Amino acid sequence: METKAKTIDCLLIYPVPTPDSPVKGTALSIFFPGAALERDGLNVEYVDERMDDQARLLELLKQNPVCVGVSSMTGFQLKGAKRVLELVKKINPKILTIMGGVHASTLPEQCLKEDFVDFVVVGEGEITLPELVKEIKNNKNFFEIQGIWWKKNGEITQNQPRQFMDLKNLPYPVTDKTRKYYEIAAKTNEILFPTSRGCPHKCRFCYNLIYNNCRWRPIPIDKLDEFIRRLTAEFRFNHILLSDDNISANLERIKQIGEIMKANHLTWDTSLRCDYCTENNIAALEAGGCKVLLLGIETGSERLLRDIVGKDYNKGLETIKDCARLLSQKKNIIGFYSFMCNIPTESKAELRESMDLADWIHKTDKRGRISFFTYAPYPGTKLYEEALKQGFKEPPTMAEWSEIGLSNKISPIAENLYYIAGLRFRGGKGDATSKNFPGLKRLLILPFEITAYLRWRTRFLRFYELEKFIIKKLFRRASKKRTAGKK
Repeated sequence: METKAKTIDCLLIYPVPTPDSPVKGTALSIFFPGAALERDGLNVEYVDERMDDQARLLELLKQNPVCVGVSSMTGFQLKGAKRVLELVKKINPKILTIMGGVHASTLPEQCLKEDFVDFVVVGEGEITLPELVKEIKNNKNFFEIQGIWWKKNGEITQNQPRQFMDLKNLPYPVTDKTRKYYEIAAKTNEILFPTSRGCPHKCRFCYNLIYNNCRWRPIPIDKLDEFIRRLTAEFRFNHILLSDDNISANLERIKQIGEIMKANHLTWDTSLRCDYCTENNIAALEAGGCKVLLLGIETGSERLLRDIVGKDYNKGLETIKDCARLLSQKKNIIGFYSFMCNIPTESKAELRESMDLADWIHKTDKRGRISFFTYAPYPGTKLYEEALKQGFKEPPTMAEWSEIGLSNKISPIAENLYYIAGLRFRGGKGDATSKNFPGLKRLLILPFEITAYLRWRTRFLRFYELEKFIIKKLFRRASKKRTAGKK
């Protein structure tokens, strides 16, 4: 006697986030809400398009799930979100679709104008999504669900917002259905896990202004301890990326996190503001096994840093330099210095100031890593309003928003710098270029590393189209091979 397959209550999909990134870390934006769904007894399936092929997606869609949820950030990932949601409606228009994540949370009304989007979950999904899926499955009474926007007979409806969840109720994101993805990430030490959500600061470009309302909320230390112990018991790995936007300025908490990591024999990376980089905090991070600090430098211009970006450092750029000087003295911890370019009102001279500061950091902290990204105008932020004043035209559709990203077509010079700086400063052992091109494969990218070095030295950023085209092809092919090797 054949057993009838259990109906899929919700299929959660994570589209490819970037076209050429080697990073394949755990997709927490679908795993946390998915674990909450499973905790409530709902049948959930997952697709991570970096790991799963199109055949698996089609197979699951043909089973007619009750609903399909897609999470995405503003930028390239929206290409996949749009493609997937259109595919859902093509296979079965009656399947209801849900968008979540930063982009949908900041532009819910615009997303719902797309005919392939039925619901938007605004903000955290661990409480909202289970409530929504249950109503979709049973009563279809959506008016009382906090934290959603939706369409009724084509009319867009906004429900009451939902308050932040208490992180002591955060579900453990590993389930029988997601375990295989953690096994893949564990093989190359790319497991991601947060110790907090949000950030208390008000940088004018940051999605936290809208998504987290400038609040920093720590996961209770005992719960964090439990989760990390469970992860290390289930999977073989020795390094983890703590995916916080800003881990903390609290010395005692930094020490507690370090003790948890040491007890579980883990080294780790995390993010920190430059003005949090005190001698005591850095010493505690290093003693706790932190190996890489992700630092948002943003710009080498005092004006842009203070008035446009909104980094409220008392000492301005000198705060950044103090941080680099301090890290240069550490043997076991590396600074990863992240710049933005094409910032609203940025002049050519100010872009050169950023490049000059990058050179100073590289000379001062020889082990440091440096990247340049194109400013991405996130809707709802204060700097977004400035971008509009400077002539930025808000994209009216998801397809056009998909061209906005860390490396994008807004400014060809800025995108050129993304690749030139990457090849100039990210070629060390264990960094992006060496991961993508190990051993003799390095010869494939070496000519472009040389030209990137010369371009950087001469500040010649134009006429890069042919080189960039080949570089993108090489990185995409290398990234696909790395993914295939993890399966």
